[in-house]
Amino acid sequence: MRRLTLFVFAIAAIITFGLTSASFTPDAQAAKRGKVIGGLAHQMPGWFKESFLDLAEDAQEADEAGKHVIMFMSLNGCPYCTKMLNKVFEGDKAFITRHFDSIGINIKGARMITPPGGEEMSEKMYAQSQRVIGTPTILFLDAKGKQIYRINGYWNPVMFRHALEYVQTKSYKTMKFFAFMKAKAKGPIYSFRAHPMLSKVTDFSKQSKPVAVLFEDKNCTACAKLHDKMLSRADIKKELSAFTFTRLDAYSKEPIIGIDGNKTTGDAWARKLNLGASPTIVVFDEGKERQRISAELYAFHFQYALRYVSSKSYKTHPNWIKYLGEQQERILKTGKNIDIGEQPAASQ
Repeated sequence: MRRLTLFVFAIAAIITFGLTSASFTPDAQAAKRGKVIGGLAHQMPGWFKESFLDLAEDAQEADEAGKHVIMFMSLNGCPYCTKMLNKVFEGDKAFITRHFDSIGINIKGARMITPPGGEEMSEKMYAQSQRVIGTPTILFLDAKGKQIYRINGYWNPVMFRHALEYVQTKSYKTMKFFAFMKAKAKGPIYSFRAHPMLSKVTDFSKQSKPVAVLFEDKNCTACAKLHDKMLSRADIKKELSAFTFTRLDAYSKEPIIGIDGNKTTGDAWARKLNLGASPTIVVFDEGKERQRISAELYAFHFQYALRYVSSKSYKTHPNWIKYLGEQQERILKTGKNIDIGEQPAASQ
């Protein structure tokens, strides 16, 4: 099954609506070109490692100190990168510096990187080799410089600490992250929220519309915010109307029929999909996964992640970022501004 995972971060093609008034002159009837607004500048923390970017050497040095390497891959103006650095990394600085060597990378940068056993290449080329299409992308490396875990997008401090502990304890050697999270659960902290568009589905193979499956669980630390900030919005509800929108408990043993027509459960399906942490929305159409939303995102990102599937643009755009870039250009030409920052959670 080909999977297109949503990289929920600010890159040049990821955008949000913001209207401006179009001005006209007797000589020009076309609207002025819109602007991209809402980006946030950031700098790598001073406590990040000053590296020569020989990754095998960095990994070996970290291992000798009982640590792993974190590669924080960012882009100028990325609001998610700024939030991740300021709120998450700085907030957990003591734990991170004790157990990790953090290295900052610009995915469009020109500094030279030497990957383990590979040829020297630019930051940009390295990011492409790792199939990084958005930021932040966070790679965890083992003693040989091999990628052992990856986070695409912004995770809140609690979720990210779980990922840190997963790597620091070397649990990646014996289990998937989903199993690690489930094993750590001490008791319910989240009660499933009602939503007017959620429908009960027990046989996913018989759905005529695209299916958006929201995986949640009782230990979810970001589910309430997803409901409050995104799923409550009128514009998001409009996008969801094109789907059969349903929820599965990622821990459930209740029998269901999966998208492939085989018997499964919420728990088994979550493991088969190799989910990271809840909430995750997996979007299917014509029997295949077409999109995945697995990190915090803002309104426009959410809208066009869904619209990419509902419009069946995956048939002409195997790379969803290219589709998003085309939509950005179309909007800018109309004179509308594009806000890539966080918007109020208004039901508008």
